[in-house]
Amino acid sequence: MSTTSLVLLVIAVLVVAALVAVAVVVLLQRNARLRSARVEQAGQLRTQAAAHDEPIAASRNRVEEAQVRADEAHARADEADRDVHLAEQVLAHDEAQQEDRLRAADDLDPHREAEHSTGTDTAPTNDPGNGVTHDHANDHGNGTDDDSEGRHRA
Repeated sequence: MSTTSLVLLVIAVLVVAALVAVAVVVLLQRNARLRSARVEQAGQLRTQAAAHDEPIAASRNRVEEAQVRADEAHARADEADRDVHLAEQVLAHDEAQQEDRLRAADDLDPHREAEHSTGTDTAPTNDPGNGVTHDHANDHGNGTDDDSEGRHRA
């Protein structure tokens, strides 16, 4: 290889190296501008997001208040359920006592029980022989003192 060729080869390598260096510098500047634009855009987005902090806090407060009201309503509903259950127990107890009293009365006066079983008045209205009188004022016109479900009326 001659000296001229060697000099041309070195110049060519230096030119290629210079072109690569210029390309790298241009790319680095471009990336720096893009990065700067992204940083600026991110700052704008953060500013916009910060502007919405107050409405979000207000919404969060409304949610928390609604949750408190819902919890209170659930507690009241649970208490009402307990009250209903207790009232049902008391009602069942009272009805059972009333039935017991009516059964005891029927045991003491079996003739009255027979009246209920036939649905007719078999006792004399005013019989001086047995001392039994029937009060038609409390008869209610149907010949029985049972309610529509077959239970005694109080």
